Amino acid sequence: MGVALAPSGRALVWPDVPQRIERALHSTDPGARRAAALELRTLDLAQAAPLIQVAIADADVEVRLAAADAAMRLHWTPATEAVLPWLGDRETRLRVKACEVARAMPSPRAIPQLGRALSDAETAVRSPAAEALGEQGSPDAVPPLLGKLDDASPPVRIQVVRALARLRDRRAVVPLVGKVQDSVSDVRREVARALGDLGDPRASQALLLQLRDNMSEVRVEALRSLGRLKAGDAVDAIAPLAVERAPGLRQTALDALGHIATADAIKVLVGLLGQGDDSAGNLDHTPVRDALVSAGPAAIPQVADVLRGPTVGTSTATSAAWVLGELGAKSEAATIVAAMRRGVLPPAAALRALGRAGADAQVAVVLEFALDPSPLARAEAFAAAKALLDPDHPDGRVVEPLVAALRDPRLATSERAQIATLLGRSGAARAAAPLLGLATAKDRALRLAAIDALGTLGQPIADEVLVPLLTDADAGLRLHAALALSRAGGAKARDLLFDKLATSEETDRAAVLTALGGVLSRAATPDAVRRLDHELDLAAGADRDAILTAIARARIPEAMASLGRVAKSDSVEDRRSVASLLPARTAAEAGPLAASMLADSDATVRAQAAWALGTVGDAGQVPALAKLTLAGDMDTSIDATAAVGRIAARAKSPALAVQTLCPLLDAAHAYVRANALAGLGLAGARCQDGAKERRLLLEDENDLVRGAAALALRGRVPAEPDDTRALETCATNDRTGAVARRCRETPKPRSSAQPLLVYVLADDGTNTPAPRSAYALLVADGTLHVGTTDRRGAVFDPVTPGGEVALARTSGARTTSR
Repeated sequence: MGVALAPSGRALVWPDVPQRIERALHSTDPGARRAAALELRTLDLAQAAPLIQVAIADADVEVRLAAADAAMRLHWTPATEAVLPWLGDRETRLRVKACEVARAMPSPRAIPQLGRALSDAETAVRSPAAEALGEQGSPDAVPPLLGKLDDASPPVRIQVVRALARLRDRRAVVPLVGKVQDSVSDVRREVARALGDLGDPRASQALLLQLRDNMSEVRVEALRSLGRLKAGDAVDAIAPLAVERAPGLRQTALDALGHIATADAIKVLVGLLGQGDDSAGNLDHTPVRDALVSAGPAAIPQVADVLRGPTVGTSTATSAAWVLGELGAKSEAATIVAAMRRGVLPPAAALRALGRAGADAQVAVVLEFALDPSPLARAEAFAAAKALLDPDHPDGRVVEPLVAALRDPRLATSERAQIATLLGRSGAARAAAPLLGLATAKDRALRLAAIDALGTLGQPIADEVLVPLLTDADAGLRLHAALALSRAGGAKARDLLFDKLATSEETDRAAVLTALGGVLSRAATPDAVRRLDHELDLAAGADRDAILTAIARARIPEAMASLGRVAKSDSVEDRRSVASLLPARTAAEAGPLAASMLADSDATVRAQAAWALGTVGDAGQVPALAKLTLAGDMDTSIDATAAVGRIAARAKSPALAVQTLCPLLDAAHAYVRANALAGLGLAGARCQDGAKERRLLLEDENDLVRGAAALALRGRVPAEPDDTRALETCATNDRTGAVARRCRETPKPRSSAQPLLVYVLADDGTNTPAPRSAYALLVADGTLHVGTTDRRGAVFDPVTPGGEVALARTSGARTTSR
């Protein structure tokens, strides 16, 4: 066939294919030329460009259309000017395709001819011409569009309005205001949306007029736009709609008030707490609660006053506390506690709020309810205590109350397990004794919770209890014990683990080596590295990757020397493992080796080296990474793009990010675009006026790209008004809840970096790890890490940004992390 699919999803083309396509494009047989033109999209841009140029000039319409599609897919920008003459062709399909090409690859020279195309006799041409003008990003595109606001075709008028909104030129405001009473409701709705996108307060009176429209869809869009405009003068008109019987209209009115967030708007929302669908008194989201949260810190004083009121009802108090919790109103933690003490706020609601808005001072209050008669109150107490306790800041005050609660026979085993978790999060050394006792409990869930807690506690006094568990018959228990030792084991555990490796008895070597790697990150010795080197000489297959991981985590020079030797191995798997483990080392040690591995003969090694440089590289390595973003295999391009963004963020150099990442926003592969956007966000950089980032946020087909665009726009301080409007539009309109939430919420501070071990499981129902399989992980800083699993079927990243990790692509396998 001539084309195969690589693990990264990229097409691999046999060397003779371009020559064969070129010969076919010069054939006298139209069928052969058409088939050849369809194959152009399978080539790389460098191979395809001269052939597209030939095909675009072909006499056959089908050949030209296929060539234009290939140009758009490969982003061959000269195609725009090449197809502009088509706008005068008699063939309608060619005129439409010329508009599509100009839309995909804007050019200043396209604007005059697209403007003339707005007068085409065919509606099918005028609509894409208007859409293309909206993508040109030039003020010169505005006048021809304004001249067509009264086009006879409603679909064309809609595209003209959308194009004006995309251009963000405020010259369009007054003409659009004149269209709020268009005879077609779909046009009126688009006008309402466009006026919100343009962000000009002059539009508020026209939008208020649309609140009386006879079509609910128009009223909903007018409400959204008034919210985006933060139109304080619209509060009185919106307030009656916040109690409408129609759920969609009511929720949109509440959302609008939340976005306006003036004192008057907040007063209306506060007055609705505990009313209507907010009267149930539960701890779930409701429209009015969410609207107050979207109003932000400005809502805190009025909401807190509700809890101070002498006659507040239970439902209203519950909602007020819920909002304060979601807003993280730590200054009002005492107000929440006082309302609970007075009996106006149910304990469960108070505890839920304290878990989000409390501090160290409220831990004792929370633990008062560890033995509450109400299961709901107990559950909220445990959850709040877990949120408030930080093992990095030990709090010995909680140990005795928790130990006392363990003795209560009324508690379910699952609740005892939660208490064990809290003991671990206390960070106090004296919590180890009760946890050691629970680690031998008969109940498996309680035992696992105690083992995990010993790891969280970070105290090496559990070594002698945890190491013997590595020979337990229960594989899950062995894994938990290994991870606990990895987090907390000390010198005694190190020696016991080496004894396990040396024994002739049956040993779970993977568990032992997992534990040993973490222990050596704290208690390494030259002798330990020598012993692992000896093990490596005798090992084969998956064992080699586990041993290399343990060596890499030993923070002494001898370990780096060992990795340097293995980096020259003839084995691709060895070299790939070394590249992936370099983030465990210091930048001075690992940076030069990772940079040298960018030239490895194997693509999977290059990809891991590129990703590693994101952690250990510096600005001097950016030029080499930049080349790989454009010319590397796809996985390397994706990882190199992420690395550039991370280096620019560490170097505090937005200019470094702009130079390399902005051109990648036009990349064909979604993951490259996503990593470029995430990198811009990390570095606090923007591409010119940010129009590209906003366009990708609102229009890219890929959810990951839109989510990364939200991070890029959120990363700018201070925020630009156009960015804020785009984020608000996304929060309201994006089809994916996760993306809308990212547009709506301020990113939470990330926790410190942690090692991450991921197993990729074969998608055949066997739950067995899949060696040498493709993976893509979305990590907490918004970047995508792609590559190939090791011989264990695992991915180990020694320094992963703290926070959630999500699967982005499995290529036939499913991924689990531990």
